[in-house]
Amino acid sequence: MKIVYIGAADVLAEALIERLGKEGNDAYLLSDQEIPGKKEGGFKYRFYRNIQNSGALGKILGSISPDYVIFAGNHYINGAYCEEEEEDVTQFASVLRVLPEIPGAKLALLSSIEVYGAVKTPADENCERRPVTQRGLRFVREELLFELYRRQYGVEGVILRGSQLYSDRAKEGNRDFLSAAFTQVDRLPEGESVSDEVLQPLHVSDFADALNRVINGGQQDVYNVCGSFQVWKRQLYLWIGQALGRSEKSAVWREAQHLTLGDNRRIKSEQEWTDFRSLEDQLAGGKIAYERLPVEKKRREKSNLPAGVRRTVENLAVFAAFFGLNFLCQSHSLFSQIDWLLMYVILISLFLGIRQSSLAVILASCTYLFSQDLTILEMNNFYSYAGSVLVIMEFVFLGLVVSYTADMLRESLRNNALELDMLRAEHEDLKAINDENVLIKNEYEERLLDSRYGLPKLYHMVSRLMVLEPDRIFMEIMSIISELVHTDTVAVYRVRAGSPYLRLINALNEESIAGGKSWDVSPYPQIVKCMERGELYQGAFGSEEPAVTLPILHQGACVAVILIQKLPYESETLYHINLLKTLSLLLRDSVGRALDYEELTRSGQYLEGVDVLKPEPFRKTVRLAMEKSEKHIAEYCLLEIPYSGSLEAAYGAVAPKLRVTDHFGVDEAGRLYALLNSTGAGDLERLQERLAADGVELRAAEPFAALAEV
Repeated sequence: MKIVYIGAADVLAEALIERLGKEGNDAYLLSDQEIPGKKEGGFKYRFYRNIQNSGALGKILGSISPDYVIFAGNHYINGAYCEEEEEDVTQFASVLRVLPEIPGAKLALLSSIEVYGAVKTPADENCERRPVTQRGLRFVREELLFELYRRQYGVEGVILRGSQLYSDRAKEGNRDFLSAAFTQVDRLPEGESVSDEVLQPLHVSDFADALNRVINGGQQDVYNVCGSFQVWKRQLYLWIGQALGRSEKSAVWREAQHLTLGDNRRIKSEQEWTDFRSLEDQLAGGKIAYERLPVEKKRREKSNLPAGVRRTVENLAVFAAFFGLNFLCQSHSLFSQIDWLLMYVILISLFLGIRQSSLAVILASCTYLFSQDLTILEMNNFYSYAGSVLVIMEFVFLGLVVSYTADMLRESLRNNALELDMLRAEHEDLKAINDENVLIKNEYEERLLDSRYGLPKLYHMVSRLMVLEPDRIFMEIMSIISELVHTDTVAVYRVRAGSPYLRLINALNEESIAGGKSWDVSPYPQIVKCMERGELYQGAFGSEEPAVTLPILHQGACVAVILIQKLPYESETLYHINLLKTLSLLLRDSVGRALDYEELTRSGQYLEGVDVLKPEPFRKTVRLAMEKSEKHIAEYCLLEIPYSGSLEAAYGAVAPKLRVTDHFGVDEAGRLYALLNSTGAGDLERLQERLAADGVELRAAEPFAALAEV
């Protein structure tokens, strides 16, 4: 099955995707980031960036076409409610709007037993929802939305109400209940008031197992999935304290306002599920690791003082130190020769930036003037106070120049560090691409040697193209491409030199056709450029462009275009695109050989001076048109063209009014016929009326079979 998980890239996503992969499912993750460090070994999944816009979300899910969508949200395993959780409700509504458009897709909503609220006895799935917390209200809103779409749009799925989830890794700063408990115990002061309540901890691996069982064989709409081992928070804190090696601290425990207990009878009896991991055993066995944040990061988080204010305080402290040195050293014969104020200005300029340097210049200048018993207003001419002015200018010049230079160097270092990070990220991306290419190469080799996609099948496909009839090649290539890339939206268009309109030759079905029987490619400049160069063009995701456009060149000009309207997700791989490129080279050789052969044998197949087939070649062309009609690839219509004068004159009057994909031929009696490709009986009357206005008469040829017999 294809299963999409929408939520945070946390321990729950890791455990769930790993379990789904082991069961042979294709796992997809829609999140803000990938699961770090989990691309090796058997842990494989496809990652999509989480998009809040419902239109883009619909395109992503539509391209995947999942069997199941699991919605958890970015804050599912949080221990306490936060305002950001409302974003999960909004996104869940977007998922519900998209889901009815995906045929056969089901939904698994991860909820919480907090929806039961104040329940004094174990709550089963039939209990009334009476939440008493903000987090419980959030899950109730999601469940009500699900039930509404289930009634209105027939959305199928299941709700799993889980208890408190934990993993083997607890980290300071994380918001899951176990990490929060470790942090609180680690920092718990004496006499702290803590609410006591009953918990039912459940390991994420056990929860993933329960979800996997319900997806594969669930029969009910709602299941409770809770830990079988209940524990009071007071006892949990005691276990955590022992795991941290701390002595028990006296805390004031108060009774909790609510109990959220669940009963697992339904899932245990129906799915034979049980949880195997006990939190007590995990803590006692030292299987849960607790990671503290670095000391520097803690100190930075604790500091609430703005950076500008902190730097100003530091500046004033340094000024006070140098002011004291300047004052104390005035009477010293050696130290009085040191310009302490200038050293202060340069020091601030080097480390605190140009703004603090300006403040340092002002403070140093005022101090100097104060020591000289001067003020700015007294300095009314340069000659009398030249020494003082030069000292102040020295402060200004050195302070600003040094600070500006230091800022420029720091900015250069930041830019270099940013470029280094970008290069490292690019290196990781290229490494990931290389790993994927190696994986694709290995898969390509495996498929090449496999009996299903191997050399015998490849030889059979190649032999179907090694014919000397262009029309038959174009008919066979559609079924070959359909088998290779698993799509039924393939069509072939003929290119007319100097015209932006391509004429339809063959199509597997109506969905394969782009723009009708004549396709104007001028609105697609990228496709036009690729046609000129003979390169495969892959349409942009989410645009109106065809999935793949494959031009066929002959003697430097594009003679035909293979069009693939839609590709399934599993065929949008580098393996399949390379396969199509290889096929285009083979097809180019086959079509070129057939066209060259047709040109060399023209005198034996066409009447002299006109593009009119002789009886036997025309009979083969009619048989091929009948074969395509029987396979529902293209309609055809055989018309007789009555004429009284010469055949050349009749051909010259009719040929410019028909398409490049149509054929002319004669029988043994000299009657002139037109074989119209991709034209059915419904189009015949309109065509006859259009040509009758130009003085050209066409009538249906009878019998068709007589012309087509061997």
